[in-house]
Amino acid sequence: MIIDETKQDTKLPAIMKAAVTLFVQHGVASTTIRDIARAAKVAEGTLYRHYKSKEELAHDILEKNLATFTDFMARKAAEHKDLASRLTGLAEAFMEAYEENQDLARFILFSHASEMGRLPRDMRQPRHVVLDILKEAVAAGELPSSADRDVMQAMVLGSLSRVLLAKAHGEVKGDLKGKSAEIGKALQRMLGVA
Repeated sequence: MIIDETKQDTKLPAIMKAAVTLFVQHGVASTTIRDIARAAKVAEGTLYRHYKSKEELAHDILEKNLATFTDFMARKAAEHKDLASRLTGLAEAFMEAYEENQDLARFILFSHASEMGRLPRDMRQPRHVVLDILKEAVAAGELPSSADRDVMQAMVLGSLSRVLLAKAHGEVKGDLKGKSAEIGKALQRMLGVA
């Protein structure tokens, strides 16, 4: 979880970890400041020193960690040269991020859609990474110039997100990292990439 380096030795790491766990278990609306303080073993006033509200805390966690995940996605995709292998790189990024910190991945997954309108307009998000990959694929002749990249990116991100959602609800078993190649192949078939 991303925490400002100047606050690493404060109560903030415990607060954020407790908040993410509670937000995933009960939702932001059903979680109280008191719940977070109790789970983090801090006084409510300590929490208020860092954030005005639980909504501000939830937004901060999402914004910082979504930006980090977006950078991670871009790096994983950049390890590959063509569209087919980049789609596998995207699958690797999603599956690895989920397996490394399931609560945080679930929090980002569940809250991203509802918070999209509150994120800074210039903030680079996962959809931008996928759009860049698709644009490069069109330029390289891997996709036709008539390809609707907005629809394709929605299909890619929707598919990857649905795998994580299925895992979170017990519909998919086993370690997701080991399924990255299979998921990447499915994305390739979905987009008609050989």
